[in-house]
Amino acid sequence: MPQIIESNAVQMLLVSFGGVIAYGIYNFRPWLLALAGVVVALLIHFSFLFDVGEVYSYSDFYKRAFWYFGDDVTTCLAAVYIWSLLSRRPKLGCVLATAILLSGGRIGIVLVIIQIGLLYFGPNLHYRGLFTTVALTIATAIPVYYSSVLVSPTMISVGNEVAYQLGSNKTWFQKTTNGADCIGDNCFEYKIKRPLRIRIYGAVAGLWMTLDGGYPGSRFPNTPEKLANLMTEANPWGLNDRLNITREDWLMVGTIQSPYLQFGAGYGPFFLIAAMSIIGLICVVGFRNLLAQPGESGSAFAIFFIVNAIFNQTQAWLLPGPILFVMALCGTNMIVQPFLTSRRSGNQAQPVAVANG
Repeated sequence: MPQIIESNAVQMLLVSFGGVIAYGIYNFRPWLLALAGVVVALLIHFSFLFDVGEVYSYSDFYKRAFWYFGDDVTTCLAAVYIWSLLSRRPKLGCVLATAILLSGGRIGIVLVIIQIGLLYFGPNLHYRGLFTTVALTIATAIPVYYSSVLVSPTMISVGNEVAYQLGSNKTWFQKTTNGADCIGDNCFEYKIKRPLRIRIYGAVAGLWMTLDGGYPGSRFPNTPEKLANLMTEANPWGLNDRLNITREDWLMVGTIQSPYLQFGAGYGPFFLIAAMSIIGLICVVGFRNLLAQPGESGSAFAIFFIVNAIFNQTQAWLLPGPILFVMALCGTNMIVQPFLTSRRSGNQAQPVAVANG
């Protein structure tokens, strides 16, 4: 029984079911979404100021903090941020935009920009204050970010002084030194060539494992060592010899980052086709919802789902994790929304019919 519960497929179903339950709670208490966003944003800001949790300090002006949420939190906050824009909650939008910038995930920020762009280019979007609201949130987030970077060492010192005054014999906070940024000529290799090479090698591994029928259960190389061993021994399509790929290169790859290829690598091509078909159908429903009701707060969920399904190809979100949880919440909203809309329209039409009668 424990092995069944711990299996990847069961955990995916459990996380997705959790997202469905979360949507049910949101449908009755929408303010809980705003509360959750504020709590997460405040914890990220605390993490950023005091270097608590997962923090990366690259330079004096470039720093990222996730508390204990992991770097997927930037992507997840995007859904609540877009929701705050469409819900006409500019203050909440400022808080969330600041948290997104403090957590600083590049992929997450790019996805936010794409989602905002989809808002602007959406047909019949009757929201004249959207540009002003987005500009306000960005204008708030940028100075808060830089002021937080500058004040963080002082906050750490003050926090440790308070700990000393309270009789603590050890420091509470410690400035992080990990995540050193690149210098000079190494930047192109460090920022461009190496990440691109890792993603290409990972995609090759995922494609080969998918076409090989998948590696479910304990056969899946869920550690860098297992992946390196498998790819070194298998030498897919002879690429190790042709491109001089070594075991150390595969160790650097570590895992398959593409969500679809990682799913296919585990379950094979037929399950991958089935999963992509379901996701594609949900995207079609989402597009129809956006065309029918542009500017509604629920449109944020459709935008988040569609953008991640199409553009988020570097985070393995099609596995148990926070992004899959949010995707399940958004997907449930997209499927249920047309029924709720038709029901509301029917309820509004009844009084009119009675009055005319």
